[in-house]
Amino acid sequence: MRTIPFYKTIYFRFMAVFLVAIGPLVAVEHWLALAMFDDALAQGRSLLERAAYQAAAVQDAMAAQVRQTLEAAASDPALRDGPPEAADAVLARLAEALPFADNIHASDVSGEMRFSLVKPFAGTRVGGRRYFIEALRRGDFAMGEYVVGQITAKPSIHFAHSLLDASGTPSGVLGVAVGLDWYQSLFHRCGMPPGAFLAFFDRQGVLLTRYPPSPSLRPGDRFDALFSGQFAWGQSSGVFMAANPDGVETLYAYKTLSLERDGRDPYGVMFVGMAARDAQEAARSRALLAAGVSAGAVALAVAAAAVLCRLVFVKRLRVLADFADSLGGREACLLPPRFGDDEIGVLGRRLADLSEALQDKSEHLGEAMAKLARERDAMAETVEQLRLAEEELVRRADHDALTGLENRGCFVTRLGVEMARLRRQGEPFTLLILDIDDFKHVNDRFGHGLGDDVLRAVAGALRAGLRDIDGAYRVGGEEFAVILPATDGVSALTAAERLRRAVAALDIPLPDGLGAARVTVSLGAAEADPAMDAEKDLFAAADRALYAAKAAGKNRCILAGRENA
Repeated sequence: MRTIPFYKTIYFRFMAVFLVAIGPLVAVEHWLALAMFDDALAQGRSLLERAAYQAAAVQDAMAAQVRQTLEAAASDPALRDGPPEAADAVLARLAEALPFADNIHASDVSGEMRFSLVKPFAGTRVGGRRYFIEALRRGDFAMGEYVVGQITAKPSIHFAHSLLDASGTPSGVLGVAVGLDWYQSLFHRCGMPPGAFLAFFDRQGVLLTRYPPSPSLRPGDRFDALFSGQFAWGQSSGVFMAANPDGVETLYAYKTLSLERDGRDPYGVMFVGMAARDAQEAARSRALLAAGVSAGAVALAVAAAAVLCRLVFVKRLRVLADFADSLGGREACLLPPRFGDDEIGVLGRRLADLSEALQDKSEHLGEAMAKLARERDAMAETVEQLRLAEEELVRRADHDALTGLENRGCFVTRLGVEMARLRRQGEPFTLLILDIDDFKHVNDRFGHGLGDDVLRAVAGALRAGLRDIDGAYRVGGEEFAVILPATDGVSALTAAERLRRAVAALDIPLPDGLGAARVTVSLGAAEADPAMDAEKDLFAAADRALYAAKAAGKNRCILAGRENA
């Protein structure tokens, strides 16, 4: 190994790092010793002002979202004329767009509430609410006052927008109630300094909400002294000192609220405040903290030097250890750029050369493994295709291609299974035979294409009207069979009547838009008996009942044994 110059050794660099670390720490010690109380107090004012800006931005964004959502729904006729189901659907969509709303409701011009998301609301009137009056007067979006909801019985702040008829004339008011818990969450989201409070006032100087609550100033109260002092609506923001309702000097930061980009037409103001004594105490705490840091700066110098040395040297050694562990991996190992020219750097480059040699040998193995994987995937794909083809062949063998119902072979098998269950367990079942009335006339008049449509439609009605345990089968040209397990003859006759009505209600489109065709079916039902032969006797009994239904005028259901009833 070649000799490394001293200025590149670890020992030299350790000493250099220590000197670099101790110098700035001594300078920091002197700077912190000069920290003043006024600087800490100014920092507190800045924190309050930043919190007020952040809270106002979130409030304005929420109000803009409410206005945009209400404007989009203001002309919806469902909110003016109903019916209630349509209006409730509109209110539900608004609730999805405004998840923070406690209630959304629509009232007519007299103030009588017509629709509400929260129910019941019959007899509720809002004609005396300021948000209702302002929305009708402006014919637009309006900010309301703090109220306790008549329906929800919860304190909330209301926003509103006038409902417009087809000519654009206000015909009512659409209101949104935002619960005070949203403002509590706003307080926690805006990073308020310890001991601070958040207060939201409307344009008339009425408190809408304050968090944490104050027993001296409640929602709905006016605080005229705050607005007659240093505060001015013409200034969008500011910081000043004033007495609170209890006479305690308080530091206030404010930001006016407006939905206009230029700040015109403010609808309220957001205050963030803190008692002056609390702000001064926080400033003193920060000054004491600075003094403590200054006193410990020199003591930390050695520890800081050790940390820096750890980052400069020990970290590189760990990188080198991880590098050695990764030798022989699937990817080439690379050292970070500028790894160094000292002993650690020389060792790292030797390991990098070894990694490249191992990588060359592993690439060939990787290519062979990739080829085997591709062949395995191709074989798996072929096996899957064969499986799907086999499933399709089985399905085609068991199902009628036109209607999708199971065929006569499946019917005979199922009939035998149900007859065996009847003889073994005594569980009743009933067979229905169904035939489309005058099907030959449909084919002769409209062609076999419409006849196929009729068969598919009837099959669909059977599938829709049966239980999961029932079975429907196509057993002939226009003849179908239905097996109803766990069903006696009387219950089966009810099910057959339901199927008959479902088929009679079908509208089957005629060719070239000539309207729709209607078809009817006749059904014969026969309850199974243990003495019967499944295929012969039971099918014959149901078939006789079917022909009795045909002879009785078609479009009807008859149970075997009641042909003459």
